[in-house]
Amino acid sequence: MIALAWVAFAVVVLAVVGFCYLIIRHYQDKHEAEPLPTWVAVFGLVLTLLCVFLIPIDIYSVSSTTNHSTGERTLTAAEIDKRGETIRVVYYFLYSGVLAFAFGLIPFAYFYYEEEDEQVTIKQKIWAGCKYTIFLLVIVSILLAIGLIIFFAGKTGTKPTKNENTSQWVKNLVKNENFAEASISFAIASLTVLGYLIWIVYTAYGLSAFPIGIIKGRRNVHEDATDIQSNLEQTREKQKSIKSKYLAGGKKISKRDEEALGLLSRKEKILSRQGERLEKSESGLAKCFVVVKPFLFLFGFLFIMISALIITSMILTNIDKAVNSSDFCGSQCGFVLAYPKIFNPLDTLFTILARYFPLDYILVGAMIVYIFIATLSGVARIGIRFLWIKLYSIRKHGSAPQGLLLTTIILMLAVLALNMELTTLSPQYASFGSQVFLNTTSGKVQSCSLEAPPDQCTMTQIGAFVTRISLRTAFFAWIYYFLSWGFLAAALIGFIVALIKGRSSNIETREDDSDSDED
Repeated sequence: MIALAWVAFAVVVLAVVGFCYLIIRHYQDKHEAEPLPTWVAVFGLVLTLLCVFLIPIDIYSVSSTTNHSTGERTLTAAEIDKRGETIRVVYYFLYSGVLAFAFGLIPFAYFYYEEEDEQVTIKQKIWAGCKYTIFLLVIVSILLAIGLIIFFAGKTGTKPTKNENTSQWVKNLVKNENFAEASISFAIASLTVLGYLIWIVYTAYGLSAFPIGIIKGRRNVHEDATDIQSNLEQTREKQKSIKSKYLAGGKKISKRDEEALGLLSRKEKILSRQGERLEKSESGLAKCFVVVKPFLFLFGFLFIMISALIITSMILTNIDKAVNSSDFCGSQCGFVLAYPKIFNPLDTLFTILARYFPLDYILVGAMIVYIFIATLSGVARIGIRFLWIKLYSIRKHGSAPQGLLLTTIILMLAVLALNMELTTLSPQYASFGSQVFLNTTSGKVQSCSLEAPPDQCTMTQIGAFVTRISLRTAFFAWIYYFLSWGFLAAALIGFIVALIKGRSSNIETREDDSDSDED
C-alpha cells in the first residue's frame, strides 16, 4: 500500500505544478511577463507546497505499521526504518531546495529583472543578479554554520523528562540526526520565524477577509459605472471652467491653472481607462458568473466555518501546551506535548481518517490549499508593503514581475510556518497518525505518544523534525508558541476589520493609468 501512497504523491506533484503555474499566470501582467521570474516563482512555490503535501504520506507511512485492533506491528523494525529514511531524504531534499530558492534563485531573478533595459547586456544583468544575491548567500551560510555549532555543542539528550519512556524518546530523537540535517533544520527554523510574521500580517486577515468577502460580494457594476461617469463629468466641467477664463483675449494661463489642468487631464485619463476595463469585466465569463452568484453565500459560510475550525484548534492546542507540556519537560523542551489531553476537533477528525487513507490526504490537502489561498487573498488585499509604504500591488493580470517574486517569498514563508503549525493544528495526527500499541501493563490498545515505549511506536518524520528543533533550540519553539498567540489576536482583529469594511469595488486602478496612449 505504501507504493500507492507514493503514486498519490506523484499525482499531487503534477497537480501542484499546474496549480502554481495558474496562480502565477493569473496575477502576472502579460505585457511584462518574463520566463525567468515566472518559472522561478512557480518552482519556488512548488517546492514549498510539496513540503506540506508530503506530510500525509509521512503519516500514512507510520499509521500503516500497526494493526489497529491488536496494537501489534505489521512490519519489521528494518522495514519501518527504511520507509522513514526514504521520507526523510525527500523532506531534506525539499528543504534544501526551499533554501536555494529563498536565498539564491528568487533574489537573483529579482535583481536580474531590475536591470531590465534595452541598453543593458545579459552579462551585465547576470552580474547584477549575482552581486546582490551574494549577501543573502552569506546569511544562509551563517545560519547553516550556527546549526553545525549547535549540533556539536548541544547537550539536548539529557532533558529533565518525567519517565523512562520520554527520556528514551529524547535520546533517540537527538541521536538520529546528523550534522547536515541539523544545519538545514536550523536554517529552516530561522526562516519559519519570518513565516509566522507573515501569518500574523497576511494569513490572519485572509482567513477572515476571504470568506467574508465572498459572502458580501462586490458592488453592483452599474453603481461603479455611474460613479465613474459622474466623476468624469465633474472633471470635464472643471477643465471647461478653467479654460473659459482664457478664451477671450490673449491672457496668458497662470501657472496654478496650468498645473490644475494637468492634474484634471490625468484624472480624466485614469477614469476613462477604468471605465473601459469595467465594461470589459461585464462580458464573457463574467456574465456566466452571475448564474453561480446566489451560491456564493453558501461557499462563504462554509469557508468561514473552516477558518473558525482552524483557529479553534490552534487555541485548544496552545492551551493544552501551556497546561500539560510539563508532563514531558515543559518550557525547557519548547512546550512539547507528550500526549494531547484537551479535545481538538481537527486533530480528532484527521487521526480517525488516517485509518482510511487517502481520505485524510484529501482533507488535509484541501486545508493546505485553503490556507494558501487565504494568505494570497491577504496579500492581494493588503499589498506588499514596507511598514506603511506600499511597494507593489498584487492584482489579476496586473502584477509586476518583482511584485510576483516578492509574493512568492511571502507565500513560501507562510507555507513553512504551516509546516510547523500542523503539529499545533493536529498534534496527535502530525506526530503519530492513527498508530496504536498494546500496553502490556493494562492489556489495552492505546494511541501512540511520547509516553509509549519507543520500540513499539514510530514518530513521523515531520513530528521528529519539529520536536528536534524544540529539543535542540527551545528558543525557536518559544518564539513559535508566542507568535501563534499573536496570530490568533491578529485573526480576531482581521475578522472585525473584514466585517466593518464595505463591499469591494469593481473599479481597478493601475499605476500606468495616467500614462500616455502610446503603443
